[in-house]
Amino acid sequence: MPRQKKDAKILNIKLATTISDQLEQFCEETGMSKTIATEKILSQYLAEYFSRPEQDRKLFK
Repeated sequence: MPRQKKDAKILNIKLATTISDQLEQFCEETGMSKTIATEKILSQYLAEYFSRPEQDRKLFK
């Protein structure tokens, strides 16, 4: 039986080579796909970002 497709949107981005290399190394070490790793990393970052009060939401301090 085929897997059920998840509700998703396509995201095409251009990453700096150093970040791409780190993501690839992370995926090799953890066994995660780039998609799953990116989803988890973004989810964790965004949860932390949105848990802060609005006046404290700054990308870079």
